[in-house]
Amino acid sequence: MWLKAFSVAVLALCAGAAASNLDRYEGYNKYTVFHNGEDAFNYLVDLQTESTELDFWLLTRNMSVVTVSPTEQSTFEARLNELNAQFVAKPLMEEMAAFNETLGACEGSECELNRPRRQARGFFSHFPRYSEVLNYMSALAARHPHNCRYESLGRSSEGRHIAALSISLNSRVRDRRVAYIQSATHGREWITPLTVLYLANELLNNLRAFQRVLQDVEIYLVPLVNPDGYEYSFTNDRFWRKNRHRYGGRSCAGVDINRNFPNNWNYNGASQNLCSEVYSGTGPTSEPETAAVARYLEYNRHRVKLSLDVHSFGKFLFYPYGYSRNAVAPTRNLLHSVAQRAANQIAKYRGTHYTVGTSASILYEASGGLDDYAYGNLGIPMSFTVELPGENFQVAPSDIIHICKETFAGFIEFIRHVSLY
Repeated sequence: MWLKAFSVAVLALCAGAAASNLDRYEGYNKYTVFHNGEDAFNYLVDLQTESTELDFWLLTRNMSVVTVSPTEQSTFEARLNELNAQFVAKPLMEEMAAFNETLGACEGSECELNRPRRQARGFFSHFPRYSEVLNYMSALAARHPHNCRYESLGRSSEGRHIAALSISLNSRVRDRRVAYIQSATHGREWITPLTVLYLANELLNNLRAFQRVLQDVEIYLVPLVNPDGYEYSFTNDRFWRKNRHRYGGRSCAGVDINRNFPNNWNYNGASQNLCSEVYSGTGPTSEPETAAVARYLEYNRHRVKLSLDVHSFGKFLFYPYGYSRNAVAPTRNLLHSVAQRAANQIAKYRGTHYTVGTSASILYEASGGLDDYAYGNLGIPMSFTVELPGENFQVAPSDIIHICKETFAGFIEFIRHVSLY
């Protein structure tokens, strides 16, 4: 009886948290827009940087996913019709309610029988909060003191640690090569830190199996680059993207960390409107989060051979340059080949297909990202952005482990190429 009451209380708590972080989205519609013409595409690109009432979840050259406030829906639909762009509109809260039912169903005791016990009880069966992530990282380091070091890159706008794990065959030896991997640059992308932590867990628990991959390579992982935005997406706004930098006297807050790195800063796909989802900040690395990452990479620029920035969603593997369609990386062929090999390894698990190329050619031009900065400014030879699977930012809890496993295969393939340098 007590267990049943406890389960009901947990479900009620989860439902309450879900409701509170979705309160502002009552009346919003989620639009899936199909646009083959340049006019419609350009219209949407302009909206992304100019409008504060639309939130782009995905923007490609022929299809986009965007949420629109009630006040802007009629204008948005009229303009799409003028541009002959087909679209499907669905109330956002309906979609989120369906997800929350799935989430709740997998929290009760009756759901335990439908999943492997180890998976049901494991860390990778739910979306952890900031403190749980840090506790998990600390525990990994404590269990593997000779191969794992837990440290902080610095602090966020709100004072949270930007925690990191260093993994190597001998944590006391400074390896010549570093593979740097970060995630949760955008707060709402909850699946991303789990894939990075799964990599850490698998490597540390199977060191012998991966001894060749780790030979003279340090794996440096930063699962929550944007800890403030990540926490805020749980407590206040499920779809919060930026950090939580607040400006005195202004109601809008936050900078898009993915537009704040100093490669062609604010050149394309970014905004100087403080309220924009792609606000690029007051200057390059103006944010403590980007500054912390830049300090680490610049100090270790001659050791870091791989930079991965893990995002969600879309099933893409991007390489530089993203700031312009006309900018071509000198080693484009190598970058494409490595990314395609990683995509092939991911596909072996359950057939998930990733598209490989530059974000500027597949999506839209956007400046200030980590991949362009690591490759273009620091000379890190292999720099990529990973966009994980999904139809939106919600992933069913039962699918977490599968995304982690398939992404792990891609991570290992990327890391394997570090030995080339």
